[in-house]
Amino acid sequence: MRQRVVFLPVVVLLALTGCQTTKTDADTAKAQAPSSQSERLIKLADDIDSRGDSDTAIALYQRAAAMPDAKPIALVKAGEAYMRAGYPDQAAKAYQAALAKAPNDGQAMLGLGSAMLETGDVEAGMRALAQAAPLVNTSNAYNRLGVAQTFAGQTAEAQTTFAQALKLAPGDLDIETNMALAAALEGNSAAARPLAQKVSAAPNAQLHHKRNIVVVYGLLGEEDQVKTSPPIGLTTKEVSTLLARAKAIRLKGSTQARAKALGSILG
Repeated sequence: MRQRVVFLPVVVLLALTGCQTTKTDADTAKAQAPSSQSERLIKLADDIDSRGDSDTAIALYQRAAAMPDAKPIALVKAGEAYMRAGYPDQAAKAYQAALAKAPNDGQAMLGLGSAMLETGDVEAGMRALAQAAPLVNTSNAYNRLGVAQTFAGQTAEAQTTFAQALKLAPGDLDIETNMALAAALEGNSAAARPLAQKVSAAPNAQLHHKRNIVVVYGLLGEEDQVKTSPPIGLTTKEVSTLLARAKAIRLKGSTQARAKALGSILG
């Protein structure tokens, strides 16, 4: 999930006898400037990473982390860059190094959990995510944990986790869609159907939401609901393919088997 921080301008006037003092733009810039070599390297790496040069950014984050004044954030940033570049093994090492410096760093723990999942260590990844979510306490953290629980077949736990995520981000379509998928995997139509209807009717629903809702109805065995009113933007062939895959998943013998099959087409 994206986080947006809005800074509101505050004007403070100090009226003193015989003089008036104001804070200049230069003073403000100086106060906001990086205060250490490590922070300067992180800022440079952030700028380079935003331009798509992940290799150079990673090298700079690593240099920042090696500085004597380095804080764990440098290693967390390196881990995030490794993940974006598709190197979960290296990302996990960076996050572990950050946790060696700060054992209760929620962002490092969250990143480590995601990296472990990517490398196939599902149980360790879920433990890290479960510990990180309440520390970070964001919808993104709980959503990541819920997705991991879903693909592990822990659908009841996943729905509880998604409910917590929705408390922090009411109406988030990604979370509502994930919650519907978790409920549909265990055949819980009473929970899945209202969510699917809500997401389908949302004016800001994107194509990936619509595809997943088709899968939800397919998992519930309610293909006619989709065929009667197919989502706008999806081709007839695409809808038919998704419904066929969902039916194959639905016929598997256990929730865990269905979850594993779902992960193979959505993960």
